[in-house]
Amino acid sequence: MSVLLLVIVCLVAGIAVRFLRRWLRLVVLATFVSALALGAILAFGSAAPFYFFGRALALDLSARAFLIPALALGATLAFFAPLNFETASDSFAQILVNSQGAFLFWGLAPLVIAVTIDSFPLAIFFWALGLIVLMLLAQPRREGSVGGAAQFILVTVIAVSSLLLASRIMDLYPLTPENVELIRTTVILLALGLGILLAVAPFHVWLGPLADEMPTLGVAFLVGVAQPVGVWLLFQRMNNLFWLTDKSPLFTVLLFGGALTAPVGALLALGEHRDGRLLAYLALVSLGHVLIGLGLDTQLATLGALTALLDRACGVALVAGGLAFVRHHPERRWQLIGAGAILFGGMALAGIPPAPSFAARWALYREFAATNAALLATLLASNAVVLIVVVRVVWDILNAPAPENADAFRLVPWLSAALVAVLVVALVVVGLAPQMLASALSQIIETARYLK
Repeated sequence: MSVLLLVIVCLVAGIAVRFLRRWLRLVVLATFVSALALGAILAFGSAAPFYFFGRALALDLSARAFLIPALALGATLAFFAPLNFETASDSFAQILVNSQGAFLFWGLAPLVIAVTIDSFPLAIFFWALGLIVLMLLAQPRREGSVGGAAQFILVTVIAVSSLLLASRIMDLYPLTPENVELIRTTVILLALGLGILLAVAPFHVWLGPLADEMPTLGVAFLVGVAQPVGVWLLFQRMNNLFWLTDKSPLFTVLLFGGALTAPVGALLALGEHRDGRLLAYLALVSLGHVLIGLGLDTQLATLGALTALLDRACGVALVAGGLAFVRHHPERRWQLIGAGAILFGGMALAGIPPAPSFAARWALYREFAATNAALLATLLASNAVVLIVVVRVVWDILNAPAPENADAFRLVPWLSAALVAVLVVALVVVGLAPQMLASALSQIIETARYLK
């Protein structure tokens, strides 16, 4: 029943935020109560499975380990949403701006099902459903042309079809193990489906147009919370189907995809000034490290990949929250807080200490430093570009003219600033003591039978 309660809380939270969108403090209160409820269910909820039409939805150890950061970061982005609040009106665009948190909570509900259900095809369906719900936040920029959200829905249909076909072949292969062509077909379909939805280069072409139509917090939710579900589903498949890792070139595909994605994201971010696109491209660099970690086929590298995935989500949330401060609160103190959040988030995305990704990436680099110096140099250069881009953004913010601090006390910016401080402290603490996170993830890593 714990999974059902999580889904119900997410749906009710979205409805509450949607109806209270005209009253800023009530939106904050509803978000806070919903976050507490989700945390209480995760902490004290039973691991007993809940059966839905013959399928079990269980909050087991691995699902709980994934959902804790996912729901926490989803709620964090919902807390940042009131920073964009403007005087309520009846315009469609303004309603979307003031109720962003509702769509974030609604997007979490199907993602919870995708992580906990014991059926790969149904998990793919609910993952895609969560992505499509998020598209309701998109606002077309040009009349009479196909926008980024429409393109994304099209590629989602293609990706889901590929993944469902791959799932069917996975079921057929054990019946005809001599047919090795099924293995190659499975890898091709998995690479196509997951590559599209994760925006792995060269399937990243939809990411920019969609980022132009999505609010920055929506982009942060997509790359920081929704996309990692695909990585988790892939990890589960690799763990459950030993032949998929033993007889297929899947690890080579992951290494190639990661080696291409990281520098492509860095190059795209280097000349980008639009908030949504900049955030999406910076996240590609971290995604490349995650794919490489999964492709190295060792416990240490996989541990580094999962750590980098979590660090990526925190970094994206900080950058998105900082941009919300900078764009909607021109007073000097909020500009400084926003600049600080962007800087710390960028350091996390670039793997600069004391961010946890520094230890994670160091573990990855040690795996191939002696055998592939070119790849190591490419990844280090990509990290340097991320840091340069972030420092450039922060420098522009600090040099921009801003009015003096207003005398009026405003609750929402102060609460959001406290949340930024909590995220920064959490990153620093885990970065200084990475064994804390490593020990928590080690139990999940040990269940992966395919790892060396």
